Amino acid sequence: MLRLLLLSLLLLGLGGCSDLQTRLAEPPSKPLDSSTEALDAAGVMAKEGRWSQALALLEKAARDYPGDPAIEAHRVSMRERWERQERVLEDQIMVGDAENQERKIALLEKMSLAQPGNLIVTSRRIYWKEVLASNIEKLTACGEFHVTTDTALARRCFQLASGMAASPDIEQRLAGISEQLLLSENVAAERRRAKEEKGRQRRAKSLLDDAKAAIDARDYRRALDILEKVAELQPNNSEVSGLQEEAWSMISPQVEALIKLGDHLYLDEQLDAAVATWQAALTLKPDDEDILARIDRAKTVLNRLDALRRQQNPSTENE
Repeated sequence: MLRLLLLSLLLLGLGGCSDLQTRLAEPPSKPLDSSTEALDAAGVMAKEGRWSQALALLEKAARDYPGDPAIEAHRVSMRERWERQERVLEDQIMVGDAENQERKIALLEKMSLAQPGNLIVTSRRIYWKEVLASNIEKLTACGEFHVTTDTALARRCFQLASGMAASPDIEQRLAGISEQLLLSENVAAERRRAKEEKGRQRRAKSLLDDAKAAIDARDYRRALDILEKVAELQPNNSEVSGLQEEAWSMISPQVEALIKLGDHLYLDEQLDAAVATWQAALTLKPDDEDILARIDRAKTVLNRLDALRRQQNPSTENE
């Protein structure tokens, strides 16, 4: 008796929900000013996910503006879009349920291993395996339907179905899905590479413009630093090598003059001044081995002189 009462209440509730859903799907009773307004309003509803209301609005607009080709075209297009969206949502629900079942089976297998004599656990595991296996056709169809439009969803369907015992027909269909997924992955990878290459080209062009501006401003060291970055992006860019030669032709005389001045200062025993001069040259030509060797030699001499002074005047060590 109690079951019948609960069933009656459930049916009444579902009926009430159905009436409410119907009322929610009804378009506004107020007539719209134009077919364009109807199309815009239906588009907003569809974007918000209110497909039933959008379709109902277009149905009403078709009655208010009979023979309007734009309304009919949008009505057909929107219904097709909704049917596809509905399929996507239903398949996502199915896949989510199947993945949950798969996890549940894995946990039940652990319980069966821990309790091999527990018939309840064993029966539950067998039951959920059968439930999961019964969806292999739907999962295969899901993979086939989405393989060209939603590869992530298609891959989830394929992976679930591939883990089940299948008939030769299903195996063949799964093989077709696998080939299409691989093709889609290759196409996606190629698109990523093309996008990355375009990004490199844009970055290289921007840097090249900056390098040219630096050369025009006679900031040749900055220009060379920028050109090194361009060369990393485009090793075969002939324009880069030409600009590098131009910049080096302007820097080289400055570097040579600073090196010679440092040499004269060194020979004149002005070691600190020589080191400072060579370091200035090093800012124009970083990591130059000849300049670094000169600086190291001068610093070695300075360190020895400092050590001799400390030996002659021990009291200066505590200062």
